Amino acid sequence: MSHISIPVTTLIQHFLFLFLLVVVPAWDFYDTRRLKRSPSSQGKIRYYASLCAWLWISAVVACAVVGWRPLFIISPAPEEISWLLNHLWVRCLVEAVIALFFAVMLLPLAIVLRKKLKKEPRKYATADAMKAFDYLFPATWAERRWWVFTCTTAGVCEETLFRGFLLQYLHVVPWTLNLTLALFLSSLIFGLNHLYGGVSGVIGSALTGFLFGLLFILTGNLLLPMIVHAILDLRMLVLLRPPAE
Repeated sequence: MSHISIPVTTLIQHFLFLFLLVVVPAWDFYDTRRLKRSPSSQGKIRYYASLCAWLWISAVVACAVVGWRPLFIISPAPEEISWLLNHLWVRCLVEAVIALFFAVMLLPLAIVLRKKLKKEPRKYATADAMKAFDYLFPATWAERRWWVFTCTTAGVCEETLFRGFLLQYLHVVPWTLNLTLALFLSSLIFGLNHLYGGVSGVIGSALTGFLFGLLFILTGNLLLPMIVHAILDLRMLVLLRPPAE
């Protein structure tokens, strides 16, 4: 009987994939439920800290076993995703959709900043609309400082893992799935990591992840997706009510 040897780096990639697919969604789902049942400032900070810890550790492991360049740089041949790269009108349409989507997401931020410059009163309509997530969003200055670190971590590490690592893992090595299918699966896994938002949260996050993936492919590197991702998360600091002095 022949002995099949699997490289250690490949085994680590398999474990990291299963961790992102199974462990993280379940862990985050139950952790956010616990926080929702007993919301407290200490509980929020603990949640932010644990989230940052596993994201940074996982991202460092991914870079160690795959290398930073395959994770941060992508140069697909046109035939790997022909529907996007072989048709100029499709590429222009996709770029327009991406720009419109993120413009809409950032529109409330622009409105708030305009009111601030004109010293107009704030109604905090967005904060009131998202009151169901008060257990998760920062309410004190200490929580806000942790939120900045958490959002920066999410921008860097989630893009490294859910775009860089998963596309490399599913499309290049060890699997060789079609790039479009790999992008779809990686976006779905990203959505599942937002189970605390319910079905709508999973779908919305999966769609956002798909657009981040397209942005990664179109720009050729993760820098712009990282920046946009962090800004989208950080905007909550402007939209939420400021802490009482």
